[in-house]
Amino acid sequence: MKILRNPKVNAAIILLITAFYSLVFILTSGHIEFERMLNHASTLNNAFWNAWSAFLLQGDLKYIGYAYLVLAAAIVILSLIREQNYDEYQIGILEKGLIVSGIVMVCLFPAALFLVFSDPNYAIEALTLLIVIHWSAVLVADLAYVIKWGKG
Repeated sequence: MKILRNPKVNAAIILLITAFYSLVFILTSGHIEFERMLNHASTLNNAFWNAWSAFLLQGDLKYIGYAYLVLAAAIVILSLIREQNYDEYQIGILEKGLIVSGIVMVCLFPAALFLVFSDPNYAIEALTLLIVIHWSAVLVADLAYVIKWGKG
């Protein structure tokens, strides 16, 4: 994938996807229709899911969106100050990271389906958690990558 040779391409892709997730998280956080769909906090006998549902119900998902924007900005800045393109070894590492990310996302679909089937009332909470976990891991891994290879 020669397109990955340029660090700015990686930054642009990460920025676009992160901007989408952040926008969705920030706009839906605290929105009355979103809160209506979540208005069943503390109905499970599970402290984790009750806490996650309360987190979403309080509109705190926007903070995850803001954190995503900060991480994406760091990735973009580090990519813009890079003086040269990635070599074949670095591209191989980036490709493997993207492939693993895609495989993890594909594996999360059955997990999400299982969670929805086990309790459809918590479908939004389950899907939101899976998206947050997946994209947070992608951002942290990409940030570590650009920090390690950022000096050229």
